[in-house]
Amino acid sequence: MDIPRDTSRPGSGEQLARAAVAVFLLLSMLTLSFGLGWAVHDLVSDDGPTAPSQPAGASGSSDTIGAAIIDEIVELLETRYVDKAALDPETLRQAAIDGIIRSLNDSHTEYLTPAELKAGALDLSSSYDGIGATVSDRSGAITIVAPFRDSPAEKAGIRPGDIILEVDGVSTEGWTQTQAVQVIRGPSGTQVTLKVKHTDGTIETITITRGNIPLESVFLEPNLEVIPGESGNRLVDRNGNAVTDIAYIAITQFHDRTVDELRTKARDLQAKGYRGLVLDLRSNPGGLLQATVDVADEFLDSGTILTEQDADGKVQSWSAKRGGILTAIPLVILQDEGSASGAEVLAAALRDNGRATIVGTRSFGKGTVNQLHELKSCGDPKGCGALYISVGRWLTPKGDQIEGLGVKPDVEVPMSYDDYVENGDIQLFKAIEILRGN
Repeated sequence: MDIPRDTSRPGSGEQLARAAVAVFLLLSMLTLSFGLGWAVHDLVSDDGPTAPSQPAGASGSSDTIGAAIIDEIVELLETRYVDKAALDPETLRQAAIDGIIRSLNDSHTEYLTPAELKAGALDLSSSYDGIGATVSDRSGAITIVAPFRDSPAEKAGIRPGDIILEVDGVSTEGWTQTQAVQVIRGPSGTQVTLKVKHTDGTIETITITRGNIPLESVFLEPNLEVIPGESGNRLVDRNGNAVTDIAYIAITQFHDRTVDELRTKARDLQAKGYRGLVLDLRSNPGGLLQATVDVADEFLDSGTILTEQDADGKVQSWSAKRGGILTAIPLVILQDEGSASGAEVLAAALRDNGRATIVGTRSFGKGTVNQLHELKSCGDPKGCGALYISVGRWLTPKGDQIEGLGVKPDVEVPMSYDDYVENGDIQLFKAIEILRGN
């Protein structure tokens, strides 16, 4: 876990600890993950533990010389260093971890302390207590990727793109997303106060009462009120007329029940004779890989869904199979800057296989394969924490990288908060018009 960072040049003690920690980070247990912030979820369950590293100093180890130097430096510091108070092991260890993680320049790789793991920073359950929003530290500030539908965060006025400046009066400068999640989450019924900077530059202090957040993921009503203050939960066009020839499905995340929710709620859509379907993936932060693949399968009879390229250049692909319930209906996908990870994989899979047109803005650009490694070699009976590490990249069916680039829409329709308030959901209006051939 990163700590608030000192940007000054590290001293010799910190440099020592940085090197030392590189040795104990090698022993771990493997769990694949796919997603954002606290919404990171387990990918697969059939991977066993990684093989233990060869002990430092063992014959043939490439770390033999480095380990010997580290041992010598430690001995010299312990016996000769003038300021022995600076050699506090815990302080040096945290500084070392911070330095190693920071040197990677990868916001998806983080260290989680034992306390953070115990607090459920990567909780995989189907509900949790909190405000109902995903966060990212990718921009260098703690930023709301998206509040969940009907969540305490959304009801209190939290918006996608909000920068969290303070939590309960404490500045978030230097925080990681994991630190933010640990502080913002809490028991249902308790309150947390966020000072946020909205995308229009206004600053607001918002107090939110935490709740139990169920992870329902498939909805047949629009995510946004299509015309603010007028349309309610109805699907309407630009002129406010009810839309009866176009179907609508919003998928807000991917968990182990998502594909069953989709099949239950959308089983008879093709039989109803709709001319098309709007698939809304806006503000979807991702989730389980298998759920993403299963959902894609409901729209595809064949073709590649995604490809994974690991650190050694090895490639694994997931392909669609026949039997989906929505393989014929024309599709337009809505995405925005909050569409990430699994949402990006699904959008690219359907577009690259000729099943959909994407409308909106470029997606978030989270395309890493991550693993959560439980650390074992620090010698602390209370635990050593874990390293959440990027080990590969997701590629679209056409071989395009998602990480850092996102998925570019076929029809770009930017929509700010002010645009929405003034003109309604102009992205959804465009999707309806495309499906109607306008």
